[in-house]
Amino acid sequence: MLAHKIYYRRLIVGSALILGLFFLWRFSQTPDFADAGAFVILTITLGIWLGLPMPGILLCVMTSSCLMGYGLFVRKRYALMLFWSGFALFFLAGMMGLGTRY
Repeated sequence: MLAHKIYYRRLIVGSALILGLFFLWRFSQTPDFADAGAFVILTITLGIWLGLPMPGILLCVMTSSCLMGYGLFVRKRYALMLFWSGFALFFLAGMMGLGTRY
């Protein structure tokens, strides 16, 4: 079991890395910081809200919540990967939710 401080530092740094990669991917498609930032925020909020009535997206959101919750409370080395997988799955569900609108 990792020490609490080290575990949560790795968890936050990994989450920031995932957010940064997602932001850079979007910034490469639209060369404006505001548009890329807005897309990240819309994916988290509006994308999830639009996709929840669909069973597949709801399943992705529930699964990602379980993975992230397990990663937060178990605090073992393999749980970090589960948390990050859940975090990435949450963004994927948001992107799918935005895709249902268009």
